[in-house]
Amino acid sequence: MTASDAATRPQDLRGSFGKVLAIQIVAYVVLVALALVPGICYGNPDNPAIVSYTVVASVAMIVLLTVFSPFRDGAAGHAISVIAGLLSVVCATTMMLGRVIFPTDFAHRDTFWMQEGWIAGVGGLLVLLIVVAFGRQMARENRTHLIRSLSHNVVEGVAMISSAGWCFLPTILPLVHNGENAASTEYGSTLAWALASAVTLAIIVAFGVCSYLWQRDADPDPKANKPWIGLALVPVMLAGAAVGIASLATVMF
Repeated sequence: MTASDAATRPQDLRGSFGKVLAIQIVAYVVLVALALVPGICYGNPDNPAIVSYTVVASVAMIVLLTVFSPFRDGAAGHAISVIAGLLSVVCATTMMLGRVIFPTDFAHRDTFWMQEGWIAGVGGLLVLLIVVAFGRQMARENRTHLIRSLSHNVVEGVAMISSAGWCFLPTILPLVHNGENAASTEYGSTLAWALASAVTLAIIVAFGVCSYLWQRDADPDPKANKPWIGLALVPVMLAGAAVGIASLATVMF
């Protein structure tokens, strides 16, 4: 669809780019504010895991994207994406998967970062997302708009899976570097932190630029409920993947 075609769509469905940008700015401010609040500790008292309150924002974005979805993938597609997103949150906030994948040391202590467990979980979830989304399309008797429905389902799922990466935001904020545990906020080197932070910021800016093009060319379902809100959140959620990877880089190098 060309820009001129998109321009004929009702403006209230696509919203204005000013509104889209405002929602993104608010989302980033909320995420940083939550990251500055001391997280919840659990597990070994001497070496606890820490769950940041940014998990609340991650789950909230999943809910909001479901309610204000700009994607044409139907109720089944939304359900698949939500399940994948919530499983990603579980991988980011617990050590269950990490303990299955990574062996303990001779003293039965964990030898992995929570970021590693999450990234491993994301890899598995992405594979399952593609397989399930494709299988769902093949199961349809009437396969009209198959490519559009499949791509929308996958993009929505990837956004929700990536959203959990914001749980690791405190590890790349210099104001909250403290502690040493399975979700350590103590980074390996200043150079690694600086490079990871710079790349993450560049990706966030790039997604902001892309959101202008996405908003301009958006073609949501005419029955969708304020889809421009969901459209504004997609770049923020996708940026969560960059945050999670950057967090792992800061603690490993």
